Amino acid sequence: MGLDEVFDYFRSYDKSSFHVVACQGNEPTERDVADFERAIGFTLPEDFRAFTTSPLGGLYIEVRENLWPAAEPFAVGPFWSFLRGLQVFGIANGIPDWLDIRVQFKKFVDDGHPSVVPFLKIEGDADWYCFDRSGAIVRWNHEQDSFEPVELGFSELLLHELRELEERKDRKLRDKDSVPSRS
Repeated sequence: MGLDEVFDYFRSYDKSSFHVVACQGNEPTERDVADFERAIGFTLPEDFRAFTTSPLGGLYIEVRENLWPAAEPFAVGPFWSFLRGLQVFGIANGIPDWLDIRVQFKKFVDDGHPSVVPFLKIEGDADWYCFDRSGAIVRWNHEQDSFEPVELGFSELLLHELRELEERKDRKLRDKDSVPSRS
């Protein structure tokens, strides 16, 4: 499994179900990536480097609002029912701060975690995926402020999370009682 499968996924994903935003045309150069790597003090995994310099770098995908509306403030529901999108942080030119890997890395440094780089976040989940200094993936557990190893590479993890998002969307459409409600 590799990055080609990720690109294949986005060539054929259900555009009527998902809204996708990516850098498309504002891709960073190899120099931009190398500058970021110098700033963090280690090299990013090769498949992430290739992804972030592709038109998909700086990716945000969510289930379309008409199918799965965003939860209202103070809504209550099963945890999965809030996980309606994901973000892969990037280095694209003009990328918004909430999707900029440099901004997210600085936040982690400011919070005392200078040896990891956050790169993937599931909307609604406070735990984030990060690269450690060896390029391995770890998942930050926000409650314990700890990092747990993940036995997948970047491409495999992204495909896994995209499939999970599709499964949640299908569940949401089948189970109308799962709509988060105000209590």
